[in-house]
Amino acid sequence: MATQVLDYRIVVDEKNFKAESFFPGLAFVDFERTGGLALWNISRLFESGRIVPFFQANFLDYKTLRSDQNTFFLLGGDYYFDSCLWNVPRKFHYFPYKITIELINVGQTSITVREVLINLLDGKEIATFYGKLVYVDRITKKSQALPEWYRRKYEAAKSSRIVKFETAVPAIPQNRHQVPVTVTPSDTDYNGHNNQGSYVRFCMDAAETARQSHFLKGFTGDICLYPVVKLTACYRGETLAGDNLMTSVWQDDTSPSELNFAIHKGTKLAFTACITFKSTCCSKL
Repeated sequence: MATQVLDYRIVVDEKNFKAESFFPGLAFVDFERTGGLALWNISRLFESGRIVPFFQANFLDYKTLRSDQNTFFLLGGDYYFDSCLWNVPRKFHYFPYKITIELINVGQTSITVREVLINLLDGKEIATFYGKLVYVDRITKKSQALPEWYRRKYEAAKSSRIVKFETAVPAIPQNRHQVPVTVTPSDTDYNGHNNQGSYVRFCMDAAETARQSHFLKGFTGDICLYPVVKLTACYRGETLAGDNLMTSVWQDDTSPSELNFAIHKGTKLAFTACITFKSTCCSKL
């Protein structure tokens, strides 16, 4: 994560299966041009909900497993948003919140977590993220088996809810809108990779560019004025500062409110996403 890990308040359960991180509020940079919460920064909020307990409390033995040889990379996951999330800046002058993170499954090479963003002013759960983190070799970039002691320690953390992520490469149509973008140093994270929040921003920028070019049907106002219901993201390859990328966007044939994205570095696919919007937009602040 491309930020400093501060001494936030953290509560971890006795089994080290669940943690809560408390945050004082949002900053000016968390909002986009229409006055709403930026989708790309919401993904960073969830990132902080993982990184803070990982580094500050060694949650899930993250620091124990992380080394010069091995680390965890986020493969992707599904974000779900309650409609009231988009009204936060309209309803509250300040917004203290917490993010809970819970281990719900341990595989041979990966772990699956569930994160929930909770408004501390009313206790409402306003966004949820189901994500898979893969244990990889830093040099080969290939997945590695989790240590046997680790799988034994956390094998009881299995949720009754089956979480399945869509990892199939989408069929990219010829009729798509394309927007070039260059990764800047400020887009990258601690590992030097293009950060997930930057990928989401590239997608939203491409969507607005497509809308302004009259490529999208049904979107009459700024794309940021349409509340997001769900975001599915999958990270398929690393990109670095200076890389020239091409973001493609197209609408779902049967559901115009669903936009699909693919980001390539040359012929190499780096990132895919699907964003489902509400069909009606809200007004600016």
